[in-house]
Amino acid sequence: MNEATNIILIGYRGSGKTTIGKLLADQLWKKFVDVDDETCKVFKGRTIAAIWEEFGEPAWRAEEVKVTQELCGKKALVIGLGGGTLGQPAAMEAVKNAPNAIRIYLKCDPDELFRRISADTKSAATRPALTKFGGGLDEIKTMIAQREPLYLEAADHVFDVTDIEPELGLRHLIKRCL
Repeated sequence: MNEATNIILIGYRGSGKTTIGKLLADQLWKKFVDVDDETCKVFKGRTIAAIWEEFGEPAWRAEEVKVTQELCGKKALVIGLGGGTLGQPAAMEAVKNAPNAIRIYLKCDPDELFRRISADTKSAATRPALTKFGGGLDEIKTMIAQREPLYLEAADHVFDVTDIEPELGLRHLIKRCL
């Protein structure tokens, strides 16, 4: 890995893309960027839930693709993808074809994801439900079943973060994947 290399973190909401991503960026002297946050900026800082309600999911996904393509063309970033980003073919293509990038899937057990998401009071207020289940463990299991094949297709490395604290995860991730 050289200093221009991008590190792209893949995974479901609550897997630690932002937490580990920020720690990793600090450790490697890179900038961390979150695709969801950057896409929200396109909509003048509204929450994802508000954007979906006002403009619809297709408008969100179209902008998310543009943001992903732009970020994948830059250098020396740690990029946290949105949980559903890879479901958009143009975003998947941008991630898979990103030059000089290392793609890491932060895999996490659905029960642990549910625990983490439930503990995050901000998440429920800013993120929309993705299925008829309206959130919860059944939704997580359903979405993981749909998304994990995409995560695995794009990833160069799979790193299980289910039972690991972020700082320890960071050390193991650097040792095993970088």
